[in-house]
Amino acid sequence: MPDSKLAPDPRVIEFQKMMSSFRKLGMIKECFHHDKSQCRGDIKQSHSIQRNGRLSIIEGDVNGNQSLYTFTSGVVTEKSILTDLKPLGKKEASTFFGFCDEHDTKLFSPIENFPFDGSDKHRFLHSYRSYAHSYHRKHEEHRAYNDETLELVKRMPAEHLRQMRLALALALKDMEGRKGMLDALLEHEEYDGLEYFVFEKKGLYPFAVSSLMSPKVSYSNRSMNNHLNPDKPFSHPIITFLPDSDKTFVVVAAFPDDEMSIRLLDELDALPDLKVEKAITSLIIANCENTFFSPAFWQNLQKDEKRALLDEFLVNTQGSRYNRKFFHSRFNFFDSRFEIKKLPASK
Repeated sequence: MPDSKLAPDPRVIEFQKMMSSFRKLGMIKECFHHDKSQCRGDIKQSHSIQRNGRLSIIEGDVNGNQSLYTFTSGVVTEKSILTDLKPLGKKEASTFFGFCDEHDTKLFSPIENFPFDGSDKHRFLHSYRSYAHSYHRKHEEHRAYNDETLELVKRMPAEHLRQMRLALALALKDMEGRKGMLDALLEHEEYDGLEYFVFEKKGLYPFAVSSLMSPKVSYSNRSMNNHLNPDKPFSHPIITFLPDSDKTFVVVAAFPDDEMSIRLLDELDALPDLKVEKAITSLIIANCENTFFSPAFWQNLQKDEKRALLDEFLVNTQGSRYNRKFFHSRFNFFDSRFEIKKLPASK
């Protein structure tokens, strides 16, 4: 008897087509850099995570192709249930049309062409690029959700669509102000203008993350964000998690006037290493879609572990987030069983 899984559900195919149109019509091409007079060349498909040197460390073979996995490339049902993950190439991973050729090449040269050195400049540039990616994606979402011609928008319940639009509008309002702060810091090379928490661990762990976060609560369960209250500004810590040379590092950054994010940084700083590792893992699963991991990690998980990881991602991204309690994942991305034991051969 043929495997029923091989017969695609027409409703799922229709849903995937609607999602494809949603992303395509929401696409924006604009350089994030504040000084447009310096822009040169086309707006290119930039990587928020370095393609060669970072993503190449964690890519691996899937059916004869070098690939990665991410939560947003998967087999999804009509009800947005993620049933499995689909591999994608590093050429597609973490890309957005957010910088012109001039700024994408020159601005990030210190972190593209040299190992992470822990300096304020490296911390800032990683955080700046992570912010740029999330800022760009948020604008694309806002554009798409306000496009009445999109079938996906037409089919959304009116109240859900209203709340989605409100949340996006509030987020963008705050993000515009934060962008102005980043612009000024970059202009004056004040790389210490953000608050940072940095965690490093010897060894290569096969994950890469570049994202803004919007946690409901801090590690100690103190309130951070209410996404539907227009009177409360958003608290947006920025996270970058990358393998690098012979170590893996994480930078969590906060704006100096964002007291709630700074509190989160202080809480992380007070934890022993093992709890830091698990807290970072939990924050990523609960808050970061721009997350990539190696096929070796995914393929080595047991079936129940795969389902558990997908469920953890879904429960935190489908409107059922932990509202008053910090989400604690059962996973630890720094677990020794996930470590890459040997560097890939140079290409």
